[in-house]
Amino acid sequence: MPRMKMYEPRQVFVSQIEQCLATWRMGGHVTRGTQFTYKVEDDNCERDRRWEFVVRVPRAGSSDVIIQPRAVPNRKAWAGLDRRSIVFVRATKHPHRSKLYCKINVADPTGEQTKVGMHRGERTLLPKWFAYFRPHMRLKDTVTTTEGNDQRAQVVLVDPDDHERMIRLFFALKIWILLEGVDLKEERGQAS
Repeated sequence: MPRMKMYEPRQVFVSQIEQCLATWRMGGHVTRGTQFTYKVEDDNCERDRRWEFVVRVPRAGSSDVIIQPRAVPNRKAWAGLDRRSIVFVRATKHPHRSKLYCKINVADPTGEQTKVGMHRGERTLLPKWFAYFRPHMRLKDTVTTTEGNDQRAQVVLVDPDDHERMIRLFFALKIWILLEGVDLKEERGQAS
């Protein structure tokens, strides 16, 4: 595998440019809340470093917070990213009830799938830039109850108003993975 650039999440600078009441559709339902718009500059890249993101925070405190790019630099690796999002859900188990979590589903640069979920014992497969998030990583069944079979999924916890960390997580999960062509399915196979 070619050597990857070492991205630093702290070099992703986020500044709010707008806040407004909004409605959006998710899962067939209309949700009302506040939409925050952010200008984002990724100083890890010399070119194609300016982005725009929206963070949709529902009025109901238990609903999902959505992070999505609105303006994406024109690079083949990032085509269609403006239609992708990551979702943060409220944690329900003590001591994490005041936090939101997002599953670690990384983009699949091969195009075979839209995302690849990371599970228990697979943290070491993640690129080095995930070190920034490691102190906040847990297994899903430690932060919430689950009826599905994803209790061993890796998640990242954040404070509900930490939009900067949420946007940085989008960069780690999608943008840099696609730019570097990191195929975690292949990494998983090599680790077995």
